[in-house]
Amino acid sequence: MTRMHGEPKGLGGWLIIPAIGLFLYPIRMAFILINDFLPIFREGYWEVLTTPGSEAYHHLWAPLLIFEMVGNTFFIIFNIVLIFLFFTKSYRFPTLFIVFLAISLLFVAGDFFFADLIPAVAAESDPASVKELTRSIIAAIIWIPYFLVSRRVKNTFVKPESVKSLQPTAKSGS
Repeated sequence: MTRMHGEPKGLGGWLIIPAIGLFLYPIRMAFILINDFLPIFREGYWEVLTTPGSEAYHHLWAPLLIFEMVGNTFFIIFNIVLIFLFFTKSYRFPTLFIVFLAISLLFVAGDFFFADLIPAVAAESDPASVKELTRSIIAAIIWIPYFLVSRRVKNTFVKPESVKSLQPTAKSGS
């Protein structure tokens, strides 16, 4: 006789790993924005990198830095929305999480290759960028298929049932 098990449901199992990632991501990105980008403006690097005729000038520095700052800010906001959708078990979460992973991968890959168009960047090895690209690829390879086929995901993030019209009921003993 085969023992029957209920279908997995709820914010458990393998969903714990993306949940942890959802909380760590905005903290990590905020740390990067504060430590890597704030000094660019505070310490005068922006002018050195973006002023024609300066020693480190390249015409792609300004668009690259703006692309990175705007993109990372967008992903922090997107991630916060995903946290809300995750814990409310919204049916929108799986699709938006897949979109987040895909766009994030495209952003990191685009940034990686765009930055290499600047000779000073291309000349230096950048293990942090390679690590970020690898992290994005691995996350997409693992979590996109998981969110597409997982029974737990399908059973946890469901459309709310349509609200039935309220019918007055007769009270007993009236």
